[in-house]
Order: sequence, then C-alpha cells, then structure tokens
Amino acid sequence: MKFTLDDQIAGSGKVQFKVDYLATGSNTIADIRGIFFNILDDSLLSGIQVAGTDVTASKFGPAGTITSVGSSSNNLNGNGNQRNYFDAGVEIGKEGIGGNKGDIQSTTFTLSHISKALTLAQFSEQNFGVRLMSVGSGNSREGSSKLKGTAPYYTPPPPPPQKVPEHSATAALGLFAAVGTWRLMKKNKQFLSQN
Repeated sequence: MKFTLDDQIAGSGKVQFKVDYLATGSNTIADIRGIFFNILDDSLLSGIQVAGTDVTASKFGPAGTITSVGSSSNNLNGNGNQRNYFDAGVEIGKEGIGGNKGDIQSTTFTLSHISKALTLAQFSEQNFGVRLMSVGSGNSREGSSKLKGTAPYYTPPPPPPQKVPEHSATAALGLFAAVGTWRLMKKNKQFLSQN
C-alpha cells in the first residue's frame, strides 16, 4: 500500500489522500474497501468533512472508537475479540467487485474542516489502516487483508525567503527619494529667499 498525503494540491486548509494498492507476490490485485486513520488533534474530528468520487460512507470520532465504516465487515479487527480502534474511517466503493460495486486499486479523497485549516502536521506519526477485499490475481480473488502502519514524522518545509527588491527597483526607489528631497529643498530655498 502507498499513502500519499498532500496539503497543497487540494487548496489551502485541505489535505488530499491518495491511496494505491501495490502488488505483492502472487497478490496482484485487491479492492480497497476501507481507510482508517488517527489525527493529532482529536477536537477537530467533529468538524471534518470528506469529498471523493469513491467515498460511500465515513465516520469521524469520537476519538479512538472507530472499528468499522459502512458495513460491520469493513473493519480492521484481528483474531477473536482483538479490535483496532481509530479516530476516523472512510468507506471506499461497495462490497464485492461485480456490477457497479467497483474494483478500486487507487482512490483519492480530500479532507477539510468546517472552521479550521488542516495540514500534514495533523497526521505526523499517526496510525493508518486499510481494509482490502477480493485480494488475489486473475480469477482467484478470494483473499482479504487488513493492513496497519504508522506515518513518519512530518517536518514542515522552511518558510519561503522574503522577496528583496531587484537592483533596478532599488535604484528607482533611491531616485524617487532623491527627487522628493530635491523638490523639498527647492521649496525651502524659495521660502528662505522670500523672507
């Protein structure tokens, strides 16, 4: 799996998620069904919104309570009673790969907030998960996978350097200041000569 998050391409204050299935061994194809994640500031959960062509359901909070999204089978639960809890879940497509249910190996959606700007810093060192169904190759796609991982530490880029006027612009500004001073001196001389 490859998760790519971008807080520039979707517009200011938004974070775009791009999730791609990468073939591994004999599992050359899989249907992405659920994407789960945590966010640094849990107070943002109630105001998060999601937009994406493949999105069919979503849950945002309460923090640390999301075990499934859409249907109960769209989860990251382990053996027996082992549960994996997340802050948010996004369902992708519909269960099954026939008809109009989708067979999605790559999906993109955008998160925004009703009143706050989201940045990549909210996802630094946070847990992510993905639910895959119809895993396999060719006509043999009876497998399923539940994958988890942690995002790396996010280091924000340094602020862009401040723009310094070009040399010619500086010269023009200096000329303007000199002309203004010359006019002021000329007026003062006229005033002095009249006294």
